[in-house]
Amino acid sequence: MSTPSLPDKAGQLTKLYARLGINADSSDATVVSDMFDDAIQMCLDYTKSALSDPVLIQAKRLAIVMYNQQANEGETSRSEGGVSQTFETGIPANIRASLSRYRVAKTRRFS
Repeated sequence: MSTPSLPDKAGQLTKLYARLGINADSSDATVVSDMFDDAIQMCLDYTKSALSDPVLIQAKRLAIVMYNQQANEGETSRSEGGVSQTFETGIPANIRASLSRYRVAKTRRFS
């Protein structure tokens, strides 16, 4: 009987650095690693499941969003010179849709 493989967090973190163009030895890598940990926790909180490679991939996508929104933290919308921007809060809908299949439902007994 084969043992299940562990999720490859280090591999996804390396891919995250590559996608953002960050050197693993830079000070930005520490920030990105922390964001990745936060994104993993957010995904796990949403799914209420165990860590798996598909959840890690969505956490990587969420960490990219978090990294790109650093200068806009706390804003939900902005309007400058006739240009309006609206920012999604929490986990973006496309990432939530990908995570939905991994959600674990809690059953409750009605009295």
